[in-house]
Amino acid sequence: MDELIPTAMDDLAGIPSKDLSTGGKVMVGDHNWRRAPLSRRVRIFLFGRRERITHLGMRCTVAWWREQPYLIWIAEARP
Repeated sequence: MDELIPTAMDDLAGIPSKDLSTGGKVMVGDHNWRRAPLSRRVRIFLFGRRERITHLGMRCTVAWWREQPYLIWIAEARP
């Protein structure tokens, strides 16, 4: 009976690992940005190392600060 119930790993089996790592980076970056105090956000925005990525039709800018990702900008990608 267990083989008839789909699991989360079955859903992820068809997704390339690069997409999973990019999506994880965006999600963790968003979480880090939201919980950071304002003074840290300003430092990250001004001095963080930037990485621009496109993922699932969204253009994202992730800033790296002390080896942690912070999602500082997200918008729909232009066609």
